[in-house]
Amino acid sequence: MKFIKTDITDTIKGLRLKLYQKLTAPIDAMWEMLYIGPSQHYLIQNDNITLGYCCISKAGCLIQIFLEDDYLSQMDKVVGKLIKGELIRSACLSSNEPVSFAACLYHSKSINANTFCFEHLNKTIEVNSNLKIELVTSEYIPAIKAFMKEQIGLDDTFGYTENLVSRKEIFMLRESGVIIATSECRISNSQPEIADIGIIVSLDYQGKGIATQLMQIQTNRVIEMGRKPICSTTLNNIASRKAIENSGFYCSNIIFDISFTHD
Repeated sequence: MKFIKTDITDTIKGLRLKLYQKLTAPIDAMWEMLYIGPSQHYLIQNDNITLGYCCISKAGCLIQIFLEDDYLSQMDKVVGKLIKGELIRSACLSSNEPVSFAACLYHSKSINANTFCFEHLNKTIEVNSNLKIELVTSEYIPAIKAFMKEQIGLDDTFGYTENLVSRKEIFMLRESGVIIATSECRISNSQPEIADIGIIVSLDYQGKGIATQLMQIQTNRVIEMGRKPICSTTLNNIASRKAIENSGFYCSNIIFDISFTHD
């Protein structure tokens, strides 16, 4: 069995499309863009036959793996080969793909929840809000980047904000000219029926119900455009999870950190 380094080719895109069609819940866009996209992709081959592909981070973490239906029975063997060959030391996978998740669980030495992923009931919400949300334009890109870095530690040096602005998918809330919150409504390219919602509220303005109002406004926006809203939050962000659940979302899958070593 061979693991052959490759770029994101048409072959990879075709295999990924098959994977997405089998998922039991949508894949989180932030995870897709910031973790899966930059990872190293490998074709999985045996006797010159392509069984599937996998994505591995620079730190040796398995981020995504897929095998064609005819080779699903080899998932455990493939994961074992990746571990034995020291290509991976850990995995970060969602429970929305049970076969690969189960195989990694079998080989695990420890496992911890990382991110809760939510789907919506797809019913519009009655919103009681006077918030004046503005679409972010190009002149505010530096301010948005500074806000993200200060609030969540995201150092956007790779064009994430520019992409959102060009696609008209990021909004801001200001008070006295100062940005106090942002909200993203990311239209998925890989999942045509889905749109991801993301909310960041300044630490100085949390606890005032702003996150819930923004979430509800954006949820209605997504439903009105004929898509299904999804979103996510990390394990320790209790306030974010409350705002999400108060907006009609339910947790449909969880991304877990899985270690294959004892250290």
